[in-house]
Amino acid sequence: MTDREKQGSQYRSGRGDRQAARRRRLIAWAGVLCLVLAAISSAKPVYHWMKARRASQFTAAGEELVRSGKLEEAASKYRAALQLDPLGYRPLSGAARLATITHRPEAADLWEQVARLPDCTTTDRQDYAAVLLDNGRTADAERIIGELVKANPDTRTLFLAGRFSEQNGNRVKAIEFARAAFSRAPGDAPAAFQLAELLASSPASEQHAEAREILWSIAGKPGPMQKAALEAIARSPDLPADEQERALNALNGLAAPSAADTLLGFDLQLRLHPAQADEIYEQSKARFASSGPPDLALLARWLNAHRQFERVLALLPPETAVTNDAFLLARLDALGATLRWPDAEALLARPDLALHPAVAECFRARIALAQNASLDADSHWNKAIGAATGDPAKLRFVANFAEQNKVPAVARLAYEQLARFPEHAAFAYRGTQRLAEKGGDTKVARAAAERLAAVAPHDANAQNQLVYLDLLLGNDLEGNAAKAQQFTARDPSRLSFRITAAFAFLRRHDFPSALAQFRGPPIEWKRTPPAWRAVFAATLLAADKRKDAEEIIATIPLDELRKEERELIDPEGALR
Repeated sequence: MTDREKQGSQYRSGRGDRQAARRRRLIAWAGVLCLVLAAISSAKPVYHWMKARRASQFTAAGEELVRSGKLEEAASKYRAALQLDPLGYRPLSGAARLATITHRPEAADLWEQVARLPDCTTTDRQDYAAVLLDNGRTADAERIIGELVKANPDTRTLFLAGRFSEQNGNRVKAIEFARAAFSRAPGDAPAAFQLAELLASSPASEQHAEAREILWSIAGKPGPMQKAALEAIARSPDLPADEQERALNALNGLAAPSAADTLLGFDLQLRLHPAQADEIYEQSKARFASSGPPDLALLARWLNAHRQFERVLALLPPETAVTNDAFLLARLDALGATLRWPDAEALLARPDLALHPAVAECFRARIALAQNASLDADSHWNKAIGAATGDPAKLRFVANFAEQNKVPAVARLAYEQLARFPEHAAFAYRGTQRLAEKGGDTKVARAAAERLAAVAPHDANAQNQLVYLDLLLGNDLEGNAAKAQQFTARDPSRLSFRITAAFAFLRRHDFPSALAQFRGPPIEWKRTPPAWRAVFAATLLAADKRKDAEEIIATIPLDELRKEERELIDPEGALR
């Protein structure tokens, strides 16, 4: 072989080696690339798996902390779990349950998220419905409870359905559901207690007797509801004498009676032995002689409620009263009831007074009002509002105190400030509406009702009241009539809805349809609000049933009607 041939052979051989090496490098890089791509494609699932696993650890820790009663620490664990796994069933349901236990406002929102998950259980939906009912969101609760009732309802579902019906004013339906729950599980104390409460609040006396029979059966068995049943029996206003004795013996036989139980026992003694009242009051003071401030304050309030003002003043002298806000308020109430305004002024002027300025100024205003010092009263009211500004609890106190003492302007101002806090707005607007109704100003009441309906869109009562006031003022008759019919279509047995629907037909001169709203079981009209009776009487007059209308009108306190309501039954003012 020539040198050239050798060189060619070596070249070809080297080129083959180089190509083989290149192929090996390409294969190696391809393998590396495949591994990289595989790692990239698997990294996301692995990452999510690791997050879910960590979330599960946080959730388990939260569950353990809840069992140990360490709720704040548990909340932090659930927050961490939800950050890692925001749609996980276990962390969401655990957080929702914890928020429910601690009465947190976000409980309903958490349960709403749980309800959207495929893992959501019947118990979860029941818990969700209970929270909605607690928050007054009956429209949302209706949907959840309706679904539960359709699916072979258990005792708790029937219990919730009864609660829903009661909150919506449908007592007949509430009793129906409560009876069904009681029949399903007669040994279920909460279901039995619910039925008893509904029967006890009925106007029919025979249902009161049935309620007591159920309560006695609960009170006769050890359990968490035993004492509550006994207390309900003791508070029953039409309790026969023999059952009063029985209830008194049962209260005296409690192993560890509370102060409230003891005072219930004294109430029963007063009912059984009214001639021995002085002796019973002295016994109550002796019984609480060595009690702590909470129980002593409870006794003072109880004595004030029984108009035993002198005993309260002896129980809580000034030196004792200034040591505790509850003591001070009880003594001030007793001084006010006995018109001892100088003594009340002296008490409020003490340098060791620890009462919140808003509360103290309210009492100073009350004293000034009693002494006809209107300018001084205005000054103290202004100071009370100023001291309560920014404090919802104190604003509530000022509003309530002013309302009770018939100073609507101050109460309205306090409610207006309270309405700036979203969580208190509904309460404030109800107060404003109540004041407007007492003042007889329908337009102001309507404005307050509109604000209430806006902040409580799920409150059927608020929505219905707005429609009623609009009809009363003649606003958008067709639109409001349609709304009224929607309310009755949803709950035809609810009398407040039927009143509004009847009024809508009356405004549109459809008198037969208005009268048709009152067909059904007899209505105890004397127990209904005067405005409802006015609508019914106006419907009877329009239907040429004057005699029946006059019988209803005779039961109506005309001074409790608005001007527009009086005009329904007395357009010419002949009854005034």
